[in-house]
Amino acid sequence: MELTQKSIASAASEAQPGAGVLEKAMSLLNIVSGAKAAMTFTELLRHSGLPKATLHRILSTLMREGLLRHDPYTKTYRLGFRLLELAHEVWSDFDLRLAAQDEMVKLRNAVGETVHLAVLDGDTVVLLASEEGGRDTLPASKVGLRLPLHASAAGKVILAYLDPVRQLALLGEQPLAALTPRTLTDMAALRSEFDLTRARGYALESEECAPGSMSVGAPIFDIEGRPVGAVCISAHPQRVNLAQAHSLSATLIGSARSISHNAGGQFMSIQPRDVPAEGVNFEVECVSETRSLLGEGPMWSPRDGALYWVDILTPAVHCFDTVKGLDTEVKLGSMVSVAIPKATGGLLLATPGGLVTFDPDSKRITPICHPESERPGNRYNDGKCDRMGRLWIGSLDMATAANRGNLFRVDGDGSWKKMDTGFTVANGLGWSPDNKQMYFTDSMRRTIYVYDFDLHSGAIANRRSLIALDDSDGTPDGLTVDQDGCLWVAVWDAWRISRFSPDGQEMLRIKMPVPRPTSCCFGGESLDTLYVTSASVRLNVEALAAAPQSGSLFAIRMPGIRGLPETIFAG
Repeated sequence: MELTQKSIASAASEAQPGAGVLEKAMSLLNIVSGAKAAMTFTELLRHSGLPKATLHRILSTLMREGLLRHDPYTKTYRLGFRLLELAHEVWSDFDLRLAAQDEMVKLRNAVGETVHLAVLDGDTVVLLASEEGGRDTLPASKVGLRLPLHASAAGKVILAYLDPVRQLALLGEQPLAALTPRTLTDMAALRSEFDLTRARGYALESEECAPGSMSVGAPIFDIEGRPVGAVCISAHPQRVNLAQAHSLSATLIGSARSISHNAGGQFMSIQPRDVPAEGVNFEVECVSETRSLLGEGPMWSPRDGALYWVDILTPAVHCFDTVKGLDTEVKLGSMVSVAIPKATGGLLLATPGGLVTFDPDSKRITPICHPESERPGNRYNDGKCDRMGRLWIGSLDMATAANRGNLFRVDGDGSWKKMDTGFTVANGLGWSPDNKQMYFTDSMRRTIYVYDFDLHSGAIANRRSLIALDDSDGTPDGLTVDQDGCLWVAVWDAWRISRFSPDGQEMLRIKMPVPRPTSCCFGGESLDTLYVTSASVRLNVEALAAAPQSGSLFAIRMPGIRGLPETIFAG
């Protein structure tokens, strides 16, 4: 209903002195329901004609009863969800339900499981709509059902996209309820979960809210990019385990984007390109068949005779013994994007909470520094050490907001300096054999930049584009440099590794058996094997069936080609 001058006048006439309190309250509800957008107190005062004190009193009552809700950030009022519980309908959210209706049916039909639509209300989420799956699936939940924020996929995915202050305000300072033995109640663990959720683009919950139920949820955004709801798939854990739930995420995120008309995390696409016809068929060996979500950062360590790499989104650090052919995984409590051996022993890890030292034997973690501490919404991404042992590492906003990423240099003593800024998805790094050029990637711009580099001082200058891929040609991710100065680039969503000449001309394409190679490095005693990490995140069931080794570690023998040794961290 459009709020016209006639309707305003009509509503106001009902609220004149002498009218009963109920009539005044109903008049206010009519005014709010007739508005195109949420209304401020000043607007309600003007449209209702009520005295300020009377309006305050009635608004307080309506909010206390759940008939109105107040957004403290925009200082506006809109209809409350008590109406939904009473009548299975909330007029102010009718558009969301209407927009979601067809998509929910499509999603239900695509995955064969029960689908829910939920929105935030106070310190819980409430179900707006539900579509029941087929036989043997979970029954559709009752519309109006409230779920806890910390123990439901809908609640966690909405919380993940809110700022930390709002998260804390919603969760409160009281101990969180342990609804089942699997419920996360520790705030530090929940914050790590929120970081993972933002990076993945979806939240998982397995028997945290109630036994016998798991769910995966994706956010729905408003026109300003704020999370206003979530669409979720719910299933019994015996029907859909966590590994299978990850494979449902691509279809789920696609539905959430259609509902909200908002791309959310733009960088990590849902559907990879078809397998390319062109490319050289090198012998690509899968040396560790794992289903990592986002394998990244491979680094060969001659000292340890092993290849270190990470799975950012599990999260975990991997160590692949090339002699035994054995991959060892150490799971961590927070995201990790870099694992580099340190000169003094152990590993240097990059986590959302800063750079830390990690002892693989004792599992002890010691903080080093946190260059990105002033931007808690950012996380570190790819990192690599120059030949003086200084770490160069980029960052990105976990919702891939444009131009919020930085490039830092971290010296061996933990001191650091911001070297450049304005990136969206900071990625692959490398140096020319003569140490005069440094390469750095912004995957969102599909561009690999080159800087003039001074090894002695660690200074960079004169950034310019070296390689720019077309939108239809995949996305440059991690890279490495060989002894001839050529760049080897993992191309996300394009099923390939590309070799570029020092002046940026593509020389070779190697077909990969997976659509999402993520990074590469040379390893082995002779540095003549190219190791390639890959990802399975956001690949749907069909894509995983076509590329079942997605997420695995691969090795490509390179006769006649040698890499350059990577440098460990000087600290």
